[in-house]
Amino acid sequence: MADVTEINERIVAEADDRGGSLLVDEFLTLIEQYHSHERPGIAWATLEAYTEAMVGTDHGHSHDMEGVLDAVDERLTDGEYRTDAFYRVGDDRVSIYPASWHDALGGEIDLREYVSFLTNLDLDDENGAELGANGGGVPEQLLIEVAGIVGRADPETVKSRLEDLRERHELVEDADQHPNARVRLPENADNLRDSSIDS
Repeated sequence: MADVTEINERIVAEADDRGGSLLVDEFLTLIEQYHSHERPGIAWATLEAYTEAMVGTDHGHSHDMEGVLDAVDERLTDGEYRTDAFYRVGDDRVSIYPASWHDALGGEIDLREYVSFLTNLDLDDENGAELGANGGGVPEQLLIEVAGIVGRADPETVKSRLEDLRERHELVEDADQHPNARVRLPENADNLRDSSIDS
């Protein structure tokens, strides 16, 4: 007999706060970030439980939850990373990120490993720029999200680890005022120089 999913009300509240603008990707990201699980991805039954919980919200938002399940199913793949896909990561489990990422980094807590992995991804299309490959650094929010989801850690814990590594100069980051500063390994920090100061 399958376990009954214990709903994390934070997920429901945050998803509901976004109202009609809630995207399928955002919904899955919230669940995978904050729903407690010991295996990669989230069980399909867990996703169904959250869609049912969303239907029961009383804030007047109209959430097409059946549409969410259909959209996830239509975009499921076993392939490598694309921005428009969701991934099978085991029997009846789905993730925002590919199984190969979970295989390579699952449970890893060292953010330097994530920066190295994401920087060195060999992507053939426009996803390379989005992920900050080719020495451009990894966008901070992406790093926090990937490390939280693949490493199954709370995003606040990941942020604390990042700050600690920055203070020890084991990771280097663009100026703090940048809305999505890029994070690099120290050996790649030469790219941090602002070209505007050379002009």
